[in-house]
Amino acid sequence: MKKGLIQLVLFLMMASPLYAQMDLLYISVVQPDRDEIPSEAGKQLERKMVQLLTANGITSIDVNNRFIITAKANVTSKDIVASTPQRISEKIDFTFLIGDIVENKVFETITVSLLGIGGNENKAFISAINQIKPQNKELVSFLDRAKEKIVNYYSVRCSQIIKHAQQLASGNEYDEAIYQLMQVPDICDCSKECQDLMIEYTIRWNNATAAQLLNEAKARWTALPTSEGASDVADIIAKIPANTDSQSKVETLIFNINKKLRQDEKRQWDFKMKQYNDARERERREYQLRVDQQMSDNSFRVKQMEANGQLRKVEIEANRRKQAEEQVTRRKMIEAARSVGMECAKNMPRTIVVKNLQTW
Repeated sequence: MKKGLIQLVLFLMMASPLYAQMDLLYISVVQPDRDEIPSEAGKQLERKMVQLLTANGITSIDVNNRFIITAKANVTSKDIVASTPQRISEKIDFTFLIGDIVENKVFETITVSLLGIGGNENKAFISAINQIKPQNKELVSFLDRAKEKIVNYYSVRCSQIIKHAQQLASGNEYDEAIYQLMQVPDICDCSKECQDLMIEYTIRWNNATAAQLLNEAKARWTALPTSEGASDVADIIAKIPANTDSQSKVETLIFNINKKLRQDEKRQWDFKMKQYNDARERERREYQLRVDQQMSDNSFRVKQMEANGQLRKVEIEANRRKQAEEQVTRRKMIEAARSVGMECAKNMPRTIVVKNLQTW
């Protein structure tokens, strides 16, 4: 029976919408100014590529910009339409390219021919660009082929990425370790190992961050044990991650400040503490809501399995909430890890070499 419950947990986690949403892949849109594309039309083309990626389950926010999509254009014919007012008709070949900008390697290309008509060249370009549909079968197939090659890139290098992340973590560079691990798409075989390390390093990062901020708060209160100092401390406390090893010490500091301040000095402190407590309560309510939703999703799947004779109700009822809590907690931890990783990436040097695009 225990084995059956373990199998059930794994089935529900893999089948649940929350788990499926974690299937992230990063491709950045990089569209430099090109002489053959009017400036305004170039911006519209960039927006179209973002739509193309997001509509097909790809995240376009990788600030490190290793894997990119870009586009070129070639006007194959241009005519003047006899109308009032006069308009321009252009047949344009748009070539989309996806590849590794660091290794200067193109993975996939596709050319789409479109006809644009407008009052000037810019409007004719935009008219053509607006005909690009994110669900175009050829474009979707183009993305799928590129995704397969990116996944293969990470699958081949996964052990190397994990080893590098472990080295970073050993030097307390948890945020950069998380960033390296989060690059591995969830559809890679080693993704669970990467996610487990992301969660472990996020817990360590939260503990280290909380300890540092707590020391800052204590130092500020020691230097200025007044209502003004308490207000500054409240701002620092608001930044401390919840549920860390420092939580009891944070609560002790709050208690001591409450005890020290005179009633007429506490107005601003009380206001900020109310904000702090309200934020923690919102987190609790949000977590509970997600657990309830996950329980509902799990129950639906369990009923399907029961109807097919795969499970008996007694095997799962006592474990539904625990399963839901485990799934939601894991999901929240991975979300938190990715937030830490993305913040780290914003401060990292950009690896993209735009001059490489000239050879694509």
